[in-house]
Amino acid sequence: MAFGVAVGILVGACATDQGTVVGLNEATGESRPQPSREVVGSQVDAFVAPYLTMRDFSGSILIARSGRVLVSRGYGFADFEQGVVPDERTKYGIGSITKSMTAAGIVRLAAQGRLSLTDPVDRHLPGFLHGDRITVTNLLEHSSGLRDYYSWPRYASGRAQSISTSEFLAAVQAQPLDFSPGARTTYSNSGYFLLAAIIERVSGMPYAQFIERELLRPIGMSESGNLEDTLVIQGLATGYDAGFSPSRVQPAAPVSRSWLKGSGSVYASTLDLYRWLQATRDETLVTLSALRYPYGWGKRTRFGQGVLEQNGRIPTGYSSYAALYRRDDLIVIVLSNIQSEVAKQMGVGLAAIALGRSHEIPPLRTGYTNPPVSDSALFAAYPGRYEIAPGFVLTVRSAAQGILIAGPDGAFLPLDHEGEDRFFFRTLYVPITFERDSDGRVTELDWNSQFRAKRLNDDPGH
Repeated sequence: MAFGVAVGILVGACATDQGTVVGLNEATGESRPQPSREVVGSQVDAFVAPYLTMRDFSGSILIARSGRVLVSRGYGFADFEQGVVPDERTKYGIGSITKSMTAAGIVRLAAQGRLSLTDPVDRHLPGFLHGDRITVTNLLEHSSGLRDYYSWPRYASGRAQSISTSEFLAAVQAQPLDFSPGARTTYSNSGYFLLAAIIERVSGMPYAQFIERELLRPIGMSESGNLEDTLVIQGLATGYDAGFSPSRVQPAAPVSRSWLKGSGSVYASTLDLYRWLQATRDETLVTLSALRYPYGWGKRTRFGQGVLEQNGRIPTGYSSYAALYRRDDLIVIVLSNIQSEVAKQMGVGLAAIALGRSHEIPPLRTGYTNPPVSDSALFAAYPGRYEIAPGFVLTVRSAAQGILIAGPDGAFLPLDHEGEDRFFFRTLYVPITFERDSDGRVTELDWNSQFRAKRLNDDPGH
């Protein structure tokens, strides 16, 4: 969806882990014990269990430390209808982790002298509007000003239809720039679609072929590739969205995979993604340390050390998280076939377990423990349009089992009912509360206590 927010990290008290592997205590500089493989495995199972019960997560997890795999297993179902259990070879859409590969492709072309990161876009895409002002680096670092396509009306109305590269380029030029190139940074999937188009123009190969030949196969990623509408992928988990009780999941809404090119189109297994992170760590394909920023990754500090991480969530029903903790040589991978921002939250908690840090087993939310409510009158007060900012509106509609919410992309997904005026949005993993005036009329939507959206009117489409 077009509206994303940061997910909180679960950190709390738990029993102290004991193990034989030695790590570094950043507070004292002294060595400290890290949990054994057996301890990590049992604690991961306990940590994941509530997410499975609530059906916030289903998928595969891999954790490795110092080149040794501690956990590599599947949870839930790769196909809920058929009861297929996932494992380390099950394939998933990896969402925005794709960006690390698109960026690597661009950097490799630059290393070969076939382009420069400072090139204006119109050098490779002649005639592109504002292409004389937008550079390749602007695209890599999300400072191009190109409007993210998830907010386009065309995407909202036509996401189920395939879009070609030429059609996308025409459509993105029809949108005004959100800001002058280089003035600031705003996450833009559109920019990474353009990078894929540049790869195609410079290499003379389709994006999928280039990625496979230049990046995936050289490091043994034989179970990875590019999602395409006409491609049947053996072993690909079925993608799901959050759903109402009792199933709590539903097949992902139809979306053409063509929209994902360059920004979220790659699929992989945890085992293959492990190879990608090892290659990233060892700079096998790209010398990240020579760049001013590790393009395609997020650069963070967690648990007192530097981390490269990326998370992804795509509307075809997948979410993902991958992290490389440099000092402790820790790799954490979470791939899920339920579209939910919880993958990142889980990934940070799993890293805490592997590092022997305190962590909290998430409780079952009241929206899960309370019995389902099927009372259309109860939910009649909420439908309407809620404005976060000028031009950015959330739409709420009621359904037989509860209420649905959509951002500018027009994808309506369910809210879990938590209590009076309280809901939980599993897709972005945030609580939502509706506020009322003195007459009891719903007037505002409170999003995770971060911002309030004023109600404009009732939803005319309801």
